[in-house]
Amino acid sequence: MKSARAFLILITAVIFLISLQVESLAQNQVNTCIECHLELDDELLDPAIKFAEDVHNKEGISCAGCHGGDPTEEDAELAMSEKNGFRAVPSIREIPQFCGQCHSDPAYMRKYNPALPTDQLGKYWTSQHGQKIKQGDKNVAQCISCHSVHDIRKTSDPRSPVYDLNVPQTCSSCHSDADYMASYPIATDQHADYQESVHGIALLKHKDTGAPACNDCHGNHAATPPGVASIGRVCYQCHLAEGELFNVSPHKTAFDDLGEAECSSCHGNHSIRPLTDEQVGVGDESLCATCHSEDDAGYEAAKAMKQALVDLSETYMEARELIDEAERKGVGVSDEQFALLDVRHSLINVRKLVHAFNPDTLISSAERAMEAADEVHQAGISAVVEVKNRRKGFILFTLVTIVLMALVIVKIKQIERDKVK
Repeated sequence: MKSARAFLILITAVIFLISLQVESLAQNQVNTCIECHLELDDELLDPAIKFAEDVHNKEGISCAGCHGGDPTEEDAELAMSEKNGFRAVPSIREIPQFCGQCHSDPAYMRKYNPALPTDQLGKYWTSQHGQKIKQGDKNVAQCISCHSVHDIRKTSDPRSPVYDLNVPQTCSSCHSDADYMASYPIATDQHADYQESVHGIALLKHKDTGAPACNDCHGNHAATPPGVASIGRVCYQCHLAEGELFNVSPHKTAFDDLGEAECSSCHGNHSIRPLTDEQVGVGDESLCATCHSEDDAGYEAAKAMKQALVDLSETYMEARELIDEAERKGVGVSDEQFALLDVRHSLINVRKLVHAFNPDTLISSAERAMEAADEVHQAGISAVVEVKNRRKGFILFTLVTIVLMALVIVKIKQIERDKVK
C-alpha cells in the first residue's frame, strides 16, 4: 500500500516537472529576430535592446506578433519573407491601423487585458490628429508619437510617456516646438501657461495625479480641442457644483446668446490662476467689471456679492487668528477649532455661489455663515481673555510667592539672631 502511494507521488512529481519544463520552453522559444538585431549596429540594434522592457514582450508577444515572419528561422530572408507573413516597418499613415489590428480586436485583447478599451482606433480617426493623417499630413501624432515604440510601457509605469505626470511633457514635445508647429494655426505657449496654472502646479509640483493634464480636457485618442459650446461641459466633469449653479444663472442665457465660452471666458484655459475675492466685485482686479459698468444691475449685484464675501472672509480670518493665538498659549480650543472648520467650509460654499450670479442667494448664505463665524470669533475673544487672565493670575501668584518667600527669609534670619543673643 505504501509503495503504491509512493509511486503515485513520484509520477505526480514527474508530470509536474515536465509541465514546468514545457512552459519554460514555450516562454523562451527561439527568437532569431532579437539574436540577429543584437549583432547589428545603430538603428537596427536599438529595437532589440529596447524590446526587453516592452509591455508586449513581457506579455509573451514577440517581434512576430507585430511584424509577422518566422522568428524561428535562421535564414534572414526566409524569416522576413512575405510567405511567412512578414510586415516591414509601417509608414506614418499605416501606424494607427498597424497597432489597431490587435488593439481593436476585443477577442484578442481579452486574453491580455479585458479592461483595456478596444475603441482607441475608432476614436483616433475622429481626432484632429487622425483626420489630418488621413489627409496625408505626416507630422501629426499617431500611436508611437505618444506611446513610444519597442519600449512601450503600461500607463501606470512612471517611465511611460503617457504616465499621468508625464502627459504634459509628452504633448509639449510637439505643441511647444514653434518650428514644428509653424504650419498650424496653434499657439505654442500652452505648456508654459499650464505649468504656472493651478492645475499644472497641483500635478507637476505637488504630484497630485487627480489634477487634470492635457488629455483630461482634450481627450487622448480622440483628442480634439473643445468648442465654445463644450468647454463648460469639460470643466463640469470636475467642477460639478459650479456647473450646476451656472446653468441656472442669468449668465447661462447671456453667454449662449453672445456665443461666449463658459468657464474659460472668466477663468482662462491653460493659464488658470488661483482665484481671490478681489476678482469678484467692481475693483481693479475684478472680472465682473470687464463686462458690467455702473449703469447696469450686474454691476450692483457684483458689488453686493463682493461685500458679503469680504465680511465673511475677514470675520473668519480674525476668528482663526484668535483661536490660533489661544492654542499657542495653552488654552484648550478643540471645540472652537471644529466650529472654525465648519465656518471655513461655509466660506468655500459661499464662494461657489458666485457662479449662480444671484446676490440674494449668496448674501443669505453668507449671513447664516456669518452667525457661526461671529460665535467662533466671540469664542476666540473669550479664549484670548482667558489667556490674559491666566497671565495676570500667574503674575499675581508669582508676586505673592516672592513676598511670602521674602517674609520667610526675614523671619528665619530674625530667629537666627535671637539664638545668637
